[in-house]
Amino acid sequence: MKDRLFIRLKSDEESLEWGLMTHEESVPKFSEQGELLLDDMIALAEQAAQNEVVLLLPASRVRCFNVKAPTRNRKQLEKAVPYILEEQVLENVEQQLFALGSINASGMVAVNVVDKSYLEDVLERLKNASIEPDYVVSDASCLPLFDDAWSVLEHDDSILVRQSANEYWSTEADMLSDLMSWNLQTQFEENQTVSQAVRIYSPDENTNLLAGIAGLAIQKMPVENSFEWLCSQFNYSLLNLLQQEFSSQKKHQVNLGQWKMPAIAAIALIAVGFIYLISQMIVLNQQKNQYEQQILTSIQQVFPNVSDVNTGLIQVSNRFSTLGGDAASANSFMLLLDKSLAAIDPQTIKVSQLEYLSSMAQLSFDVETSDYSTLTAAQNKLEATGMQVEMRNASESGGTWSARISVGVKQ
Repeated sequence: MKDRLFIRLKSDEESLEWGLMTHEESVPKFSEQGELLLDDMIALAEQAAQNEVVLLLPASRVRCFNVKAPTRNRKQLEKAVPYILEEQVLENVEQQLFALGSINASGMVAVNVVDKSYLEDVLERLKNASIEPDYVVSDASCLPLFDDAWSVLEHDDSILVRQSANEYWSTEADMLSDLMSWNLQTQFEENQTVSQAVRIYSPDENTNLLAGIAGLAIQKMPVENSFEWLCSQFNYSLLNLLQQEFSSQKKHQVNLGQWKMPAIAAIALIAVGFIYLISQMIVLNQQKNQYEQQILTSIQQVFPNVSDVNTGLIQVSNRFSTLGGDAASANSFMLLLDKSLAAIDPQTIKVSQLEYLSSMAQLSFDVETSDYSTLTAAQNKLEATGMQVEMRNASESGGTWSARISVGVKQ
């Protein structure tokens, strides 16, 4: 699993905390973390460019609703929900983003509402710092969900609370007991049932949060690093606020339709180059014709008139430059790939998920093998070729070791 950069806007909305989470160990951990003013976000640009980015907004900025879906058509639902919630939201619905979750078995849809101008301003500030998030969620939504208890996190600048799948909010410590009592009473009046238990996660083992509410079962769950713990609870099922006009616009996704042919050419270059060079390493020469035919078939999807492999590879290399690369970057890719595969024994190591970053002249790929010593031996052999080598996310599962290896030219 790739590393993930978490950025959480603090309640003062002028500063943030960040952490780079790695999954190299069994429990996700921050390899780096810190705090910055929003005006200094540019310091995170390099990490944001290389990793998936998750932005956590203050829960006070995100309101939660659950409504009966009048239709299962997504486009129609996006139009209908704002007017279903118009009286509850109070503000002009045209100025609010209504982000929708999936429709559950009972026909209910989770809705998160956030002010458009606020979200637009946050995303613009991030963009000016060369940071584009993949996910934007309420920080309180990351709290774990339990059927028999609420979750509470005591953090440095706020208290986060999660009542149910789509009911989460934040408050200051001195208001928590009153708000919790009010919510419990409201839940009882509406449903005639109420949770009487809460799990409190806190760096303070002796925390007195909610001690004054009679009849409430409290389970204290000490956490060493509250922000790290919160980010470790993130999962892809959370409601992503990047919807509708705010849908993610990562650089590699922009104008994909407009650049369809160059994009296909780049993909073909990587796939063709990988297959072609692997074919040269295979001891069984009788398979060579089969691989060349696969290469030619891939090339002809982009260049139908090409009839031989060598001419096709030249055309693919030339087309690669239309994506921002040049002949040198294409040659750099082929050189790194050639050296990498020459140093790796295909009988003991499986190579997959090839990725080339032309701006850094860096080639990355996933490898799998039966033991860790084979991984380190491959790393040493790659380094012996004179390349700069980095191995990340080494882990073992079911008797198979996997890792991500990045190679580049030594500076």
